[in-house]
Amino acid sequence: MPSDDTYAQPYADGVEIVTAVLDGRLARADAAELLRRPLAGTARLHLRHAEVVRLGELVEQAQSIERTRALTDLAAVAAEPLGAGARGNVLGQGAARLLDLGAPETALALLDEARPLLAGDAFLALEAGKLRLRALCDLDRRTDFERDLPAFLAEAERVGSGVDLCTVLYDRALLASRAGDHASALHSVREARRIRATVAEEDSGYVRGPASFALQHALIARQSGRFEEALGALEDMRGLALASGQRPAAAWALSELGITWDLLGDAGRAEELLTEAAGEAERIGRRDWADHWRHRTPDQPRYGDGEESAPWHRAASLMLTAPDRAADAIPLLRTAIAAARASHQPDLEADARNQLAAAFQQCGRPEQAQLALRAAVAVTRRSGDLLREVRYVTNLARHLLFEGDTEDDVEDARKEIASALELGERLRADAATVELGQNVAITLARAYDTAILVAAALYEVGLDAADPVYAGLARRQPEALLELGQRARAATMTEALRVGQVVERHADAAPELVPAMLELRAAEAAVQLAAARSGNLAPALSARDRSAARLTAAAGSAGVSLAVSAEPVPGGELAAALRAGEVLVDLLTVPEGVVITCLTPAGRSAVELVRWPEEDRRGMLLRLRRAYRERLGAHPDDLAETRLLLRSALADLDTALLAAVRDTVRRVSSDPPRRMLVSPENELFHLPFWQLSSGPSGPSGCVVSVLPTPGALPLLRARRRDGRRPWISVGDPSGTLRHAARDLSPELGYRPCPPETGALLSALPGAGRVHFACHGSFDEDNSHLSGLEVLPAPDAGSDPLGAPPQDGTNPLGRFTVAQISGRLHLPHCALVVLSACTSGLPRLHPASEFTGLPGAFLMSGTRNVVASLWPASDAAAALLMRSFYAALDDDRPPAPAPATPTGPTGNPSAALAAARRRLAGTSRAEAAELLGTDELPPFDPPFAETVYTDCFQHYGVD
Repeated sequence: MPSDDTYAQPYADGVEIVTAVLDGRLARADAAELLRRPLAGTARLHLRHAEVVRLGELVEQAQSIERTRALTDLAAVAAEPLGAGARGNVLGQGAARLLDLGAPETALALLDEARPLLAGDAFLALEAGKLRLRALCDLDRRTDFERDLPAFLAEAERVGSGVDLCTVLYDRALLASRAGDHASALHSVREARRIRATVAEEDSGYVRGPASFALQHALIARQSGRFEEALGALEDMRGLALASGQRPAAAWALSELGITWDLLGDAGRAEELLTEAAGEAERIGRRDWADHWRHRTPDQPRYGDGEESAPWHRAASLMLTAPDRAADAIPLLRTAIAAARASHQPDLEADARNQLAAAFQQCGRPEQAQLALRAAVAVTRRSGDLLREVRYVTNLARHLLFEGDTEDDVEDARKEIASALELGERLRADAATVELGQNVAITLARAYDTAILVAAALYEVGLDAADPVYAGLARRQPEALLELGQRARAATMTEALRVGQVVERHADAAPELVPAMLELRAAEAAVQLAAARSGNLAPALSARDRSAARLTAAAGSAGVSLAVSAEPVPGGELAAALRAGEVLVDLLTVPEGVVITCLTPAGRSAVELVRWPEEDRRGMLLRLRRAYRERLGAHPDDLAETRLLLRSALADLDTALLAAVRDTVRRVSSDPPRRMLVSPENELFHLPFWQLSSGPSGPSGCVVSVLPTPGALPLLRARRRDGRRPWISVGDPSGTLRHAARDLSPELGYRPCPPETGALLSALPGAGRVHFACHGSFDEDNSHLSGLEVLPAPDAGSDPLGAPPQDGTNPLGRFTVAQISGRLHLPHCALVVLSACTSGLPRLHPASEFTGLPGAFLMSGTRNVVASLWPASDAAAALLMRSFYAALDDDRPPAPAPATPTGPTGNPSAALAAARRRLAGTSRAEAAELLGTDELPPFDPPFAETVYTDCFQHYGVD
C-alpha cells in the first residue's frame, strides 16, 4: 500500500475504490484501509465530502440487499473523517434503501448504529427515528413501536414537521389494523389524513400523496366494518387523484369502490364500477389492470402491493375455468398464502385460505378443506376483518353441515353460525344508513340461510333421536326458525314500524316528531337512490346524519326515547297475535330449498324443508311471468295454448311448494283454517298465494294475506286506524284505462284527488281510505323508483326522491316508492287499494326488505294494502273492485256524512276473496252490461281464469 495521503493507483477516488469492491477487484478490508487513510488539508476533506455524497446516491440506487449493505458499510467508512453526523447520515440512507428492498431487520441494525451518531442534528435524528418506526412497523413489532412513538411525536411536534407526523401515524394505523385494533387504527389514519392535508406539496418530499392516505383510510375502515366511511374515503381518493392528474390512482379508487360493494354483496353495482375502472385503465395504457378487473387474466397484482395476489388470482381463474384441475391450484394458493403472510396482508391470506378450502373440496379432501377454512377464520379474527369473518365462518358452518356425518357436526355447525350471525348483526346495526345496512344483510343472508338449514336439520334429527338433548332442540326449532326468519329479512321495515309506533304514540303531545321522522326517512331514501345510481354518497350521507340529529333532538326535547328493540318477536307473542282460525305460514328461502314453518294461536307448530333449489325457483318466477303476459296478450288463435301454458305452470308451482305448505298447515290445524297469513322471502313474494286456497286441495273458504315478516303481525295488529272520511280516489292521468272510472260506485262517496304528487302528499294524510286506478310500474333495477303514474310535477327533475323525467313517448310523472316512504304519513288510513299493474311487486334483494309500493304504504301508516302481482286487465280489475267494495261495505249506510269518523265494517282479505269468487262467476252478459262493452275475452264467464281472479293480493292484517 502507498504511504502518502493519496489513493493507491489505479483508484482515483473513494467512489472508484467502492466500485472495485463491488466488481470483485478489491477486497473489502483493503478498501476500508484505503478509505481510512488520513486526509491532508481542507481541499481533500471537500473532495471526500463530494465522494460521500456520490456514494450516498449509489446507495439509494442499489437494487439488491447485499449491494446496499456493502455500499452502506463502505460509504460509512468513507464518511468517518467527516464526523459522526456524516457517518450517521450514510447509515440512515442505507437503512432507508433496505426498507424499500424489504429488509427491515437489517435496516433496524443500521438505524440503531446511526441514532447516537445523529444526536447533534435534530433534523437527521428525527429522520432516523421515523425510519426506525417504519422498520418496527414492517417487522410487526407493535409494542416496540408504541414504546418509541411518544418521544418521536413530541419531537416532530416541537419542530413542526407535519410530514413526519402524518407518516408515523400512517404506520401506526397499519400496525393497529393488523392487530385488529379497529379503534386505534381508525383514529390514527383519520389523524394522519388530517395532518397530511395541511402539508404543502413543496414540503411533502417523499411522503405518500393525499390519495394514498385516503386509500389506506378506506381499507382500514372497510376491514373494521365501517363501510360508509370506507366508501367516503374512496370517493375522496378519486377526487384527490383526479384533481392532481393521477389517473392511475383515480382508476384504482374506482376499482376499490367496486371491491367494497362486492364485499357488501352488491355484485351488480360492483361490476359496473369495475367495468368503468377497466375502461379508465385502458385509456392510460394499463391493459393489465383492465383485464384483471374484467376477470380476463388472473395475474395482475394489487396496486402497490407487489406480486402477492398474482398466484391467488391464477389459482382462482384455474378453478373457475377448469374445475377438474383444482389440484393444480393448490400449490399456487400455498405460494399466495406464504407471500401474503410475509407482506402482512391478512385479507389476501384469508382469501387464499378460503380458496384453498374450495380446491381441497373439489379434490375430494373434505378434512383438509375444513382445516383450511378454520385457518381462514383464524386469520380474519386476528386481523379483525369482520365482514370476511362472517363470510368464512358461514363457509365453515356449511362445510360442517353438508360434509359432516354425525350429530356432533350439526351441533358444531350451529355454534359456528351463531357466532357469524352475532357478528353480522353487529355490523348491520353499526351501518349508518339503511342502504348499507341492507348490503351488509346480503352477506348476512347466506349466514341466515345456513342457520335456517341447521335448525331444520336439528328438527329432523330430533324427530328420530332417542337422545333427549336433540329431542329438546327439535322442539325449539320452529320458534328458532320464526326468529331467524325475522332477523333474516325486512329488518328495515320492522324497525320503521316500531319507530312509527313510538312516534304516533307521542304525536299529540309532540307533533314535531312526525315531520322529523319523515325527514329522516326521506334522507334514507335519498341515500339509497344515490347508491343505486352509483353516485357520490357523501352529500346524501351528510344530509342523512343531519336529519338523524334533528329527529334525536326533537325526541330528546319531548322526553321520548326512539331506541326500539331489534330483537325478533318471540313465538309466543306471534301466537298471541293470531286470531282463532288463523295460521301463520313463514316461508324462508335457502339456496337448496324452502323451509316452511307454521304456527297456530294455540302455539302448535311444524317445520318442513322442501327441496326446491334457488335456480329452479327463479326459473318458476320467469315462467309464471311469461305465462301471465302471454295469456293476457294472446291472439284469439293462441288462447287455448296460453291457457294450457298457465295451468301447467301453476300445477308445477303447486307440486313444488304450495302442496307442501297445505300439508304442513294440516299438521298444526285439525280444522281447515279460516285464514293463512303468509310471510314469504325474496322471490317468493312474487308468487300468487291465493293458489293456496284455490288449488286442487286448498281449504274451502280460506283467505290469504301476505306479511313482509312474521314480526309485522303484532305491530300491524296494534295499529289503530279509524278509516275516517274523506275517502280519496286517484284517477288515471293518461286517459288510457277505459274502465278505471268504474272501479268505484258513486254511492261509496270517494272524493277525487288530482293525480299530482304535491296534491297527493297534501290530501292523503287525512284520508281513511285511498283508491288508485291508474298505471303502475315496477322498476327492477331500482325499486325505490317504482310507482304510480301521475301528472308531471314542475320540479320533477330536481326532486331527489322523484323518478327522472320520462321520454317524449310518455310525458307523465311517477309517485315513487321513495316519495311515499319518505314523505307520507297516514295516521287514519285503514286501506290503500292499488288498482294498477304490477303494483304489488317488491325488490328482489338478499336483504328481502319488501321494498315496493305495498311496503311503502305499510311503512307510511296504512293497515292494509291491496295490489297486483302482474299486469292487470282493465276490465277485470274494474269488475273485481266493484265486487270488493260491495263485499267490504255490505252493512255500511251509503255515503255517510264526511265528518263522521267511520271505518270499514268488513275485512279486506275476506272481501277480496269474495270479489275473486264473484268475478269468476260473472257471466258474459252481466260483465258487458256493467262495463258497457262486449269487447271481452271469448268465454262465458269471461274472467274465470286465475290470470284475472288472482291478480290482486292482500297485504296486512285486516
